[in-house]
Amino acid sequence: MLIKPIKVRRLLLLTLLSVTLLPATSYSSAENQSVDGAPTVTDVVYDVAPESEVASRLVSREVKVSTSAQIERAIAQATPGTTIVLADGTYIGSKALQISGKHGTSTSPITIKAANRGRAIIAGADVLHIVRSSHIVVEGLKITNTGTATRSVAVQLDGSNHIRLTRNSFAVPATGNKMIWLEIKGENSSDNQIDRNDFNGKSDPAPVIAFSGYTNGSIKQISQRDVIEYNHFRNVTFSEENGNETIRLGISKISLSKGQNKVQYNLFENCDGDLEVVSVKSGDNEVRYNTFINNRGGLTSRHGHNNKFYGNFFFGDGVKEKVLGIRVYGNDHKIYNNYMEGITGDAIFLDSGKYDGGTDGKPKNPTNEDLSSQWRVYRATVVNNTIVNSKVGITVGSTNTTKKYAPTGSWVANNIVANKTGVLYHEPSSTDTVFKGNIGFGSTLNNASRGPSEILDINPDFTISEGLHRLSAKSPAINKAVSDSQLEKRVKVVDDMDGQLRSKIDVGADEFANATSSRKPLKATDVGPNAPE
Repeated sequence: MLIKPIKVRRLLLLTLLSVTLLPATSYSSAENQSVDGAPTVTDVVYDVAPESEVASRLVSREVKVSTSAQIERAIAQATPGTTIVLADGTYIGSKALQISGKHGTSTSPITIKAANRGRAIIAGADVLHIVRSSHIVVEGLKITNTGTATRSVAVQLDGSNHIRLTRNSFAVPATGNKMIWLEIKGENSSDNQIDRNDFNGKSDPAPVIAFSGYTNGSIKQISQRDVIEYNHFRNVTFSEENGNETIRLGISKISLSKGQNKVQYNLFENCDGDLEVVSVKSGDNEVRYNTFINNRGGLTSRHGHNNKFYGNFFFGDGVKEKVLGIRVYGNDHKIYNNYMEGITGDAIFLDSGKYDGGTDGKPKNPTNEDLSSQWRVYRATVVNNTIVNSKVGITVGSTNTTKKYAPTGSWVANNIVANKTGVLYHEPSSTDTVFKGNIGFGSTLNNASRGPSEILDINPDFTISEGLHRLSAKSPAINKAVSDSQLEKRVKVVDDMDGQLRSKIDVGADEFANATSSRKPLKATDVGPNAPE
């Protein structure tokens, strides 16, 4: 009987597999006990890959470890598909915390995880360092290590991509020195995922999460396409110093680089370390669908251009000082569908600048001093936001005499500000900002004699639903958002703060509808190590 060529290839592949499908170590797959301090290898599962991938992912195996030496050995021998499982206990040792030049694949990552979430503790004066690696998952650990004398960082992703840190608990004890809990840096850093972690109780100076980027001559680049989501950030202690952000997305010297990073679905509670709780210092990023509760500070686009801030919830208790909303510098930022209540500082602030970076935001040879300055705002777009019971509404410009470059080319449209104090739409300096279709109620409307087509003084007629001020069925805001082709070229708002599609478009962050909300303010059960997948 003749054998068809395709069957010959399959027979050859099976022969190859019979030779190459061996465990990557000398430990038997049937071992259940550690011998001579070696890791225990169990549950070896062979995945038959397509012919083109025979050499890249053949073995999936689980390696159980209970000592730092075993972790070191297991990491050294790890191949795509290896899962290293840490028994309950405390792990100390510099080599055990180093993952260098290790690569999983998109379908078979190398995973390092706790057998029981939060009960495998990484400790000691060292850094959990992932360098020049890819497709690595770190899951369920408790991070308490405090860095070294030369590297004040607990966890560092350096020149790595497709790294996932998930369901870990960061509880680094105070040392009295600067300490970054998680730093992301290095050449070719990209596509990392930081999700469902708990960051609790930071009191030392320096950021909780810092994106430090990569600089080599003229090359200046922040990590790209990273996602920070479903994390719980809480109880960051107040400091008089700058530089204690909860998330710092870039630094001044790389701020003209584009990140395309997303900070989304995170809960920030009592993050008081810096007035910039989230500080964006790069371009083309999105900060969306987060919930900020009673933080001393707010969300700031400190450097960079073309960032989007939308669908966020900001809450203050109305008493705690300097609870802020959103403040921006630079070009072409979009601020929409945000809900703010009980804010004791500026809710939305288009500040004046100390440096004019030009209409394209690309000055020739800017100095380090230029890069660290507050840049003039060009073409900011503030639409469909709702601000209630706050001290200050929307502010455009500044009376600060050191900030001589007022915002220019900006739009403020279809917003609702309903406060009992202060100026609802405040213009400390003269600008060419376009105001259209806004509603204000409850206090001084404006200090620049805007007309009713720009800001209408009328009760928005809210109803309280799920703890939020939403439009009632008789609200004058329904279907009254101004449509403008110039505005739609900047941003087209297709849904509202609840994730409900907009039809004729109402004024403010809420679109009146009877549908169920798909997005709500986040609670502790929605984020952190025990959050749903």
